[in-house]
Amino acid sequence: MKALTKRLSQFYGTRTEKSIILSRLTGVLGIDILVKASGFLLIPFYLQLMSQAEFGLYNYILSIIQTFSLILNLGLYIPLSKYYHSDAGKTARGRLLFTIFATLGISLLAILIPVYLFKLDYRIIEFLFKSNFGYEQYRLMIMVGLIVSTLSFTFNSYLFTSEKIKQIKAYNICRIVIINIASIFALYFIDFDNVGTRLIFTYVGELILLSVFAGALLKEIVPSFNVKLMNTSLKLGLPVMISSIFGIIVNFGDKFFLEKYGSLEDLSDYYLAISFASIIPLIFASFQNVWLPVFMKEKDVERNYHKTQKIIIRLTSLFVILAILIWVGFQGLLYTGIIPWKYKEVSGILPIILIAQIVASIVPLLSNYFVYFEKTRIVSITGFFISIVTLLLARGLIPDFNIYGAALTVLVSNTLYLIIYYYTVLKVKKKYLTSGNNKASDE
Repeated sequence: MKALTKRLSQFYGTRTEKSIILSRLTGVLGIDILVKASGFLLIPFYLQLMSQAEFGLYNYILSIIQTFSLILNLGLYIPLSKYYHSDAGKTARGRLLFTIFATLGISLLAILIPVYLFKLDYRIIEFLFKSNFGYEQYRLMIMVGLIVSTLSFTFNSYLFTSEKIKQIKAYNICRIVIINIASIFALYFIDFDNVGTRLIFTYVGELILLSVFAGALLKEIVPSFNVKLMNTSLKLGLPVMISSIFGIIVNFGDKFFLEKYGSLEDLSDYYLAISFASIIPLIFASFQNVWLPVFMKEKDVERNYHKTQKIIIRLTSLFVILAILIWVGFQGLLYTGIIPWKYKEVSGILPIILIAQIVASIVPLLSNYFVYFEKTRIVSITGFFISIVTLLLARGLIPDFNIYGAALTVLVSNTLYLIIYYYTVLKVKKKYLTSGNNKASDE
């Protein structure tokens, strides 16, 4: 991390810019890596306390919640990042926050209450699962999980956008460490359904922490709803939400077809590989949250592009080294018995998923430009195309190649994203500069 921050400082213009980015990277990335590594180190405990089928089922449910929460946030984190640092003043900023979170809250209630009352979720579950797994006993917690995940995601975006570094550190430590430790103790001492126990401690704990840390947001909010601002925010955010719908297919299609054509044991192998590989996108997510406000503030298009190029090269190099260490580390845990030998299949698919995660972590650095130029519809169009490709690949590969087919599907889909975004950004940038404007608009 020190090497990364040192290199980043080489291409930031003023001493002030260097100081800001370095302090954020050192503070936020350092604590995030430590916290997420702690959660990562707790995986062997879950493997010992949960059966292979339980581990697979829990992670499949978690994927469903996380995937749908990306749709339910309506893409409102995008206008939050885009307009928060405008020059309108504190009052306008407070109205922006109130309008965005009020819109989000009203939308969640308008969508989820009818779904729950009319039991529309049962139809969704019937489609997502090939067999009855006892959904009724998890139903309430899944609904709570959808609400909490959606609010937590948007709140976390607010903390990073508003540059509240101390709150970010404390919030992430509590989320990862406290919730995981509480879950492990509950699994060990409570004689109850392990999947249900872990869901309860995950999302009730998340809800409590969200309530405690929401004070920072409440202090800044100005309770004044602005309809025009709501329309502007939705106009910018909804294309991202539509892209998230396609993203369900891209990011969830592999798991969906694996559940249909494989077993819960296959899912557990696949999710364990994803858990180890996920340290790469988790670190990138922290970096992206630090980088995005700085990226949006830079109005010189050409300068911003050169910064992004250098970051892509350095992050890719860092992630390749990290991927090798992760694979070697997994082998060590497997052969020492810390990870049960029944998960040996993970060794084969882990390299494929690691490469896919490296590619997936670079893609957002390019998609930032579509927010920067306010052309988020490109994200939706690309998502539609990639979702079709993903469906065809998953349906063709997974029945025959099982978890390897799923891993290859993810790799090819993310590689296509990278290629399309790269050439589209070049085209949009060239068109923008040709128009005689080298400054991004503040509007």
